[in-house]
Amino acid sequence: MKSLFFLLGIILFTSFSAHSQQISPADLIGTWDQSGVDKHVPAMIFVDSSRVAFSYKGHTGTSKKYYYTINNASTPIILTVDYKANHRKHRNEYLIQIIDKDTMKLQVLHKKDARDHFDEANPNKIYTIVRRK
Repeated sequence: MKSLFFLLGIILFTSFSAHSQQISPADLIGTWDQSGVDKHVPAMIFVDSSRVAFSYKGHTGTSKKYYYTINNASTPIILTVDYKANHRKHRNEYLIQIIDKDTMKLQVLHKKDARDHFDEANPNKIYTIVRRK
């Protein structure tokens, strides 16, 4: 009986650990965009393990870098970017899932969006982005 509970515990542990995706901020470093879609596609540029910059229309516009955090406790992972604009603090949130080391699934979150799954009913909200080589 004890071995049955032990075996059941191992099965539950491995299924939960396989279900939650664990990434480190270092896994994100690089430039991510929808390559092949357009010449001037928006991009997320993970500068280091705590800062990100954004590029629109082929250029960064400003050299501002914003602090970000990732929440590995949930699957998909929640990426939070904090910034100041017009003397006010703002926060953008994204759902991300790493598909492979150079491919990421991303959804911009709005106030009413669910934070525990991608909105598959609205595929125009979900982007597959790749790391530039």
